[in-house]
Amino acid sequence: MELPSEDALRFLVSSYARVRADLGELLEEPPLVLPTGEFFPDEFDKTPEGVANVMLRVKSYTPLSDDLPVDLAFTEPDEQAGGGGCGTGGCAPGAGPKDVARGGAIETDRGYAVVVDVRDVAEPSLLVASLARSVAGIVLAEGEVDLPEGDVPAASEVLATAMGFGVILAQGACVYKKGCGGMRMHRGTHLGVDEHAVLLALFTRVEGKKPSAARSHLDTTQAEAFDEALKWVDSNHELVERLRDDPELLVDGLFEMKKSAGLFGRIFGKKKSPRPDDAPAPSARTQRSEAEQRRLDEARRLVEEALAEE
Repeated sequence: MELPSEDALRFLVSSYARVRADLGELLEEPPLVLPTGEFFPDEFDKTPEGVANVMLRVKSYTPLSDDLPVDLAFTEPDEQAGGGGCGTGGCAPGAGPKDVARGGAIETDRGYAVVVDVRDVAEPSLLVASLARSVAGIVLAEGEVDLPEGDVPAASEVLATAMGFGVILAQGACVYKKGCGGMRMHRGTHLGVDEHAVLLALFTRVEGKKPSAARSHLDTTQAEAFDEALKWVDSNHELVERLRDDPELLVDGLFEMKKSAGLFGRIFGKKKSPRPDDAPAPSARTQRSEAEQRRLDEARRLVEEALAEE
């Protein structure tokens, strides 16, 4: 797997910085949401009620108020769009993804509505990814984050990762389904799997999560992309520190990025954060007690005697 282009990496970092700068108080200590029974304990059935339960569970991991009305709506494919005749959604010709980021969120008179494409209900990875990015779009709207309209879909996914849904989105970014024409890749996100791998790697380092916890729930394609992304993130320690502590400095996209370093470069290339001016300088030597000093002197004397006898 290859990293996204330099321009794409710069966009991802600056977008992550923007949501942290604008919504930082709402993003404190986010969980790493995993597709497990711990985070999704409700038994799922492919009904409107079952999807609504999953949506509410996703909403519960966000800073949205429980009192904010969020309804659920469904949309069906347009039969005239040429989506294939078998009903699986995997029959259309062409080599690219069948569909990209179906569904979304809309504002209503009483609050918001999350719109789900009925074809995604049958595939958990596509469904939960759709719900996560849609609910994140509502958080953007409620947080009044100032974004150009064209940037909202990608920013929703960046924010979803910052809230802890990085594994969910990475999984939903690359789903293979079988249709009459064979296996076909479906993408339930606006950003691709490589971009989501970078965002997930940034999240694990910024929030201090274990990469192994994320990797263990990624499919092969996503795991390979994540490993490559983590190498790059670990080669940019200063960038991660700024993203964590001073994200507003990265919003304009004018920052230095380093290429992925080898293992030793990533380990020994780490620099300690500069000490604040008012922090006391560490003592050059720990003050020993009289008893400790006597024992040290005695040990030194015994060593010198042993050496003198040789």
